[in-house]
Amino acid sequence: MWLNRVVNSSYKRTCLLIFGCYGLIMFAYFALYYKANDLTSWPSPFYFGTNDSLTESPADSRHEFKNNYDYLPDGDKAFFLETGGSETLNIRQACAVESLALHNPNVTAYVFFGQERVNSSSITLKTLTENYKNIQVIGLNMDNYLAGSPLEHWYKFTDWRKGPYHVAHFSDGLRLLTLSRYGGYYFDLDIIHVRPVTYYRNFIGTEDGGTASNSAIHADYGYPVIQMAINDFPANYRADAWTHNGPDLLGRVLTKWCGVDRLQETNYLKCSGFSVLPRISFYPVHYSNLGEFFKQRETNDTMTPDWLTAEVIGVHIWNKLSYGEPVFRNSTQYYTQLARIHCPATFSIAPDVF
Repeated sequence: MWLNRVVNSSYKRTCLLIFGCYGLIMFAYFALYYKANDLTSWPSPFYFGTNDSLTESPADSRHEFKNNYDYLPDGDKAFFLETGGSETLNIRQACAVESLALHNPNVTAYVFFGQERVNSSSITLKTLTENYKNIQVIGLNMDNYLAGSPLEHWYKFTDWRKGPYHVAHFSDGLRLLTLSRYGGYYFDLDIIHVRPVTYYRNFIGTEDGGTASNSAIHADYGYPVIQMAINDFPANYRADAWTHNGPDLLGRVLTKWCGVDRLQETNYLKCSGFSVLPRISFYPVHYSNLGEFFKQRETNDTMTPDWLTAEVIGVHIWNKLSYGEPVFRNSTQYYTQLARIHCPATFSIAPDVF
C-alpha cells in the first residue's frame, strides 16, 4: 500500500515535469516565431510600378506601389535617376531611357525616383513599361535606401539642402550609392544611346579628354573605385562647388587609384582594368556647339552628321544648357532624327514641339 502511494506520487511528479517542459518549449517557440516576423517586416526601400497599375483610372494615377524587395535580380543593370521632385519623366528623359533599353535588350533599365510616389499611369512611363519588358520604374523611400550607408549621416544631419546645387549634389551621391549597392551602369537622363554599351565595363566618360565626367559610368559590384568615391563624398563634401562632389570627385579618386597626376595619363593597365573612355564615346558634340542638335536644316537634308561615327555609344544632349531649345517633331533637326530612330515609342507620343 505504501509502495503504491510512492509510485503514484512519483508518476504524477514525472507527468507534471514533462508537461511543464513541453509548455516552456512551446512558449519559447511562439515567442521566437513572432519576434522573427517582427525582424523581417522592415519597410522596403522600393516602391514598384507594375503593369497592373497601368489600367487604373486617372484619379488613381498617383499611387504608391509596395513590394517586399530589398534586392534587385541578377543580370546587367542600368540606372537612371530623377531627383528633381517630379513623379514622371518628360519626353526627352523618356527618350534617353528607351534608347538604352532598345539597344541593350539584355540590360534591365531601372528608373529611380527620389521619392516614393510615382505617376506610373503618366503617358511617358506607361509607354516605356508597356513597350519594354526591361524597364522598371521605382520610387524610393530615401530614409530606408540610405540607412546604414556612408551617405546616411550626410543626408539626415547636415545642411546640404541649403546649398545652391543641392539637387545636383543629391544626384551625384545617389548614383555612387546605387552603383556601390548593385554594380552596373549609370547614365544621365539626357543621353540618347545609339548602339549597345555592354561591350564596355568599368569605365567613366570624359567631356574633353582631360576632365572626368559622371554622366556615364560602369562599375562591377564591389569595384574599389566606387567604394573610394562613396567614402570621399561625405568626407570632402562642398555645398558651394557644382562639380566638386561629382565629376571632380571621380577625377580625384581615379588619379589616386591609377597612381597618376593627370587623368590623361590613365589607361586600362595602370588603372587595374578601369578605363576612361574617349570623349567621342558619349560627348561627340561639345557643349559650345550644342546648337548643332537643334538647327533647322534643308528639307532634303537627311544626311547623318559627321560627328555620329561608329565610335559613338551615346549622344549627350547637355540638358542643363539646352532644355530651353525647342525640338520640332516634323523637322530635320538632328535631335529629331536621333529620337525618331533611337526612341521610336516615345517619339510616337511626342507633341509637335517638345
